[in-house]
Amino acid sequence: MAMKEHDEGLQQSVSDQAAEWFIRLRDRDLTMADRRKFVRWLKQAPSHIAEFMRLCQLYGRVKRAKVPTLLPDDVASNVIPLMQRGLAPSEEAERPRTFVPRRFMVLAAACCLALIGVIGYMALSSNTIETRIGEWRRVQLADGSRLSVGPNTLLRVEFSDGFRRVHLQRGETMFEVSKDASRPFIVDAAGVFARAVGTRFGVDHTDDSVRVTVAEGKVAVVQGGQAPLLEHDVDLRVATALEKDEGVEIALNAPAIPLRKEKVDALTELAWASGQLSLQQETVAEAVREFNRRNRLQIVIEDAGVADLHLCCIFDASDPETFARTIVGASEDVELVRTGDTLRIVSRRAGSAEPPAPGKPF
Repeated sequence: MAMKEHDEGLQQSVSDQAAEWFIRLRDRDLTMADRRKFVRWLKQAPSHIAEFMRLCQLYGRVKRAKVPTLLPDDVASNVIPLMQRGLAPSEEAERPRTFVPRRFMVLAAACCLALIGVIGYMALSSNTIETRIGEWRRVQLADGSRLSVGPNTLLRVEFSDGFRRVHLQRGETMFEVSKDASRPFIVDAAGVFARAVGTRFGVDHTDDSVRVTVAEGKVAVVQGGQAPLLEHDVDLRVATALEKDEGVEIALNAPAIPLRKEKVDALTELAWASGQLSLQQETVAEAVREFNRRNRLQIVIEDAGVADLHLCCIFDASDPETFARTIVGASEDVELVRTGDTLRIVSRRAGSAEPPAPGKPF
C-alpha cells in the first residue's frame, strides 16, 4: 500500500513538472537557458518524455504546430540530443528501469525534438524587442540574422514561410542579415521600407526622420505605397539601391520627394552599434543631441559660444559625462554644473576659482 502511494506521488510530481514546463514553453520570452533546462529535464527519465507527450496529445500542440522542415545539419547544430550516451555502469544500475515500448519512445523523442524546434522558432521569429535608455543589446533571430539594438529602441519581428519582416517603431538597429533568397528581409520604419537578402546595414528611426546606412552588400529602399514592390523582384526604377558606404535620409511628416543617396563612411555612421560615437566635424550641439537620445544623463548647453564649436573625436556613447568634461576642459570660459540627471555647460562665473577640468583639445 505504501509503495503504491509512493508511486502515485512520484507520478503526480512528474505530471506537475510536465505541466509547468508546458505552460512555460508557451511563453515567447522564454530564454535559451530555460529551454536548455527543459531539454535536461526531458533527458532525466523516459517517464518525463512520456508525461510531456501525454500533455502534448491532450492539447493537440504537436498535431496543430506547423513544424519547419529541418535538414540533418540544422538538427545537429540547433537541437540538443535527448538521450545521453555512454553512461557508466554504476549510473545505469542506480536508475530505476521503467518499461516503455520502443516504438513509443522513438515517436516521443521525435515529437519532442520537433516541439523544441517549434518553440525555439516561435520565440525568436515572432517577438518584440525593447531596450531602455542607456541599454544596448545583441539578438540573434531564428534565421541566424543578428541584430545590434541601440538604446530606447522598440521593434517587432515577424517571420513566415514567405518573408522576414522587422517593424522598427523607434530607435536604431544594425542588421546582419542571414542569406535566404526565398525570403526577403524587409525593415519597416514609419513607412520607409528597406529590403536586403544577405547584407549588413543600419536603420535609425528618430521622431522626424529615418536614415538607412549600408556597411556591406546591397539594400533597396522605397516609401509608403511602394512597399509591396519589395516582396518580389525589386524594380530599381522605383526603388533606391544602396551599396556599401552609401546612405539615405528620409524626412517624416513631409511631402514625399525622390530619395537621394549619398556617400558616407559606414564605419563612422554606424559606430553606435558597438557603443561608440565617432564625431567627424559635428558641432557640440549636434553631438549633445546624439548623447541625449541614448542616455538618461542629459547635457544642456547654456553657453551659445560652445554649441557651435566643431570637434572630431571618438567617445563612449554611454558616457555623456566624460564628453561634457572634455568640452569644458577645452575652454576656460565655461564650467560644468550637475543637478540630478542633468549636466549643464554654463559660462564660468566671474572670479570663479575653479580651474578648468583637464581634457583633450578639439
